[in-house]
Amino acid sequence: MIYLFLQGEGVMRIASGVSRWTMLHFGIALAALLLAEVLLVFGVADPLAALRAPSTLMGVHLITIGWLSLLMFGALFQFIPVIANTSLYSQKLPLYGLICIGGGLLAMLVGFFEMGQVSHFAVCLPVGGTLVLIGFTLGGINLAITLWRVRPVPLHAKFVVFALVFLFLTALLGISFALVFSLPISTPEFLKVLLGRGLSLHMAAGLGGWFMLTVMGVSYRLLSMFMLAPDEPRLTTHAALILTVAGLALYVVGGVISLWVGFDPWLLDGAASLLIALGLASYLADIIEFYRSRKRQHLELNSITAAAALLLISLSLVLGVIALALGELGRLAPAIGYLLVFGGLTGLGLGQLYKIIPFLTWLEVFGAKLGRGPVPRVQDLVNEPRAKPGFVLYFAASTLAAIALAIAAYDSSRTVTAVVFRVLVVLQLVGSGMVVVEHWRARHPDPNLKPSPMKIPGMPSGIKPPLSPAAAKSTTSLPAGGSVAAHVAPQTSPHSSHAAPHSAAPHTTQGN
Repeated sequence: MIYLFLQGEGVMRIASGVSRWTMLHFGIALAALLLAEVLLVFGVADPLAALRAPSTLMGVHLITIGWLSLLMFGALFQFIPVIANTSLYSQKLPLYGLICIGGGLLAMLVGFFEMGQVSHFAVCLPVGGTLVLIGFTLGGINLAITLWRVRPVPLHAKFVVFALVFLFLTALLGISFALVFSLPISTPEFLKVLLGRGLSLHMAAGLGGWFMLTVMGVSYRLLSMFMLAPDEPRLTTHAALILTVAGLALYVVGGVISLWVGFDPWLLDGAASLLIALGLASYLADIIEFYRSRKRQHLELNSITAAAALLLISLSLVLGVIALALGELGRLAPAIGYLLVFGGLTGLGLGQLYKIIPFLTWLEVFGAKLGRGPVPRVQDLVNEPRAKPGFVLYFAASTLAAIALAIAAYDSSRTVTAVVFRVLVVLQLVGSGMVVVEHWRARHPDPNLKPSPMKIPGMPSGIKPPLSPAAAKSTTSLPAGGSVAAHVAPQTSPHSSHAAPHSAAPHTTQGN
């Protein structure tokens, strides 16, 4: 899997300012996703078992660190320069961070496997967690310096800044748990008290702080570009940032303090939940406005999957609030978490990769051919009718699998529901595998690919209309100093088949 994505790099060639290690992040992330699903298929990772079961923790961290975190960093290294309209600070730090995260994750998996046993490998858990934290820190420093150089930081990028803060909180809490599990005698008492409720704080900081804030910040830019929608910050955009961050900080930081001081945080939890709900409602209002005011009426597959994924994310959050109010959150947490992680976040990631990978590949393979003749559009690198069944199967299977987990929570025997869940996970694996194959195809296009014929209502097929002066000019030159942020949207427009995407990715620093 990793080799297949590296192969298209031309031994790590950089074209048009594409971040050097983005595709490597994506390749490893997709491999981790498929491996985690294989563990689910064979019952090694079982959401029906206790969340703290070592085998379940292996699957959880393959998804959260190996898949989602590497996906986030790979995308951020490419799109933070777009959001901030600047170059990435360093091309080397992403590789060093990736090595630390990958090596740390492997050590953590060994530590989870040996957890609870008298083994010299038990120390792998805290060591691996520390390596992962170092990798996160290197990635965060790279992004932070990149943003620091363009002060004041754009509003959309502020979501990422706070997401990185919650990422470090997540990692610190995780290392605390690793020390308690592997070295219980030597661990300080103030870390031991984090067990129990501290696990929910760890999950809130990771899922809500790191993943959701990153998704919110990046989606503001990507969806507006891909759908040609106005992206000027609105009052709801500011509200989404302030309320969501305040609510998450109140829940996580207040929760940790309550464990150390020893008071019941029910009032803090209620206030935090209200703030988070209002913040997410503001964010969803902005997303709905994107879809309503878009200039591109025909939605491409990545925009359709984004809508489906965001719907599942919203549904999982609403169900979580309802379950909490009914006192059933503990029982339904596996089902709601599965819907959020696999149906929502993973579905969103797979869908956006279906757009990002072809675009970055276009820059590398066809960007140098501008002005030398017709070049294909980015959309010519994908086949939506062929890819659609894989996405449909994935979303349907992951949603039904979450429903099966919810039913299993009230099934004492769990015999039938366990079998149904396993079958649905197999279908989910097949669906995600089909999507990954489409990613691979987009990554390895025919270098001699010709532009597809333009289709205009009322004009016989095969007849190419004359180019407008602006379109003709775009076939011979790129806008000087242009950025992906400014020119990514026209790339998939069904205009002239001769016109290339207006794409000049931000220049990246080769040194550092």
